[in-house]
Amino acid sequence: MSRFLDDRGRLFGKVNIVDLIVLLVIIAVVVFAVVRMTGSSSKTVPVRVTYVVEAVRQATVSALQAKGDVTDDGGTGLGKVQDVVVAPTLVEVPTSDGGLKAVESPVFSDVSIVVLGNGRVSGSTVRIGSVPMRVGKKVTLVGTGYEVQTVIMGVVWGDEAAE
Repeated sequence: MSRFLDDRGRLFGKVNIVDLIVLLVIIAVVVFAVVRMTGSSSKTVPVRVTYVVEAVRQATVSALQAKGDVTDDGGTGLGKVQDVVVAPTLVEVPTSDGGLKAVESPVFSDVSIVVLGNGRVSGSTVRIGSVPMRVGKKVTLVGTGYEVQTVIMGVVWGDEAAE
């Protein structure tokens, strides 16, 4: 054993074994970070994402209908609004026989927003910037004159998104 490791813990009498292990760990962390950040196996594709905003008032609906570019609350550009569909929010009201009936709210609307952007596909995950596009994910959309909490209801990428 003394041929490899001397009495001071140096490998072959030149390099301290603890220093060598620390150096290898640091190199592994740096390599992992570089591979993770560059996403070398990913490619850029068009992405069409459908967001839904529930129970908003008319002023918010009007702001959303202006279209334009949208970002998330961190400033990541998500794309350009392609379509906005407004539907009355359904609310349940009690009936005289003790049941519930769904009626259209006179005050609130649900808004479906379709945004076309460019994302990166890596495996089965599509990301726009650092935001993973997954159905059910809550995203804050920020546009000209509005900031709303949304839920992703649909994600299509590639040739389907370009149509």
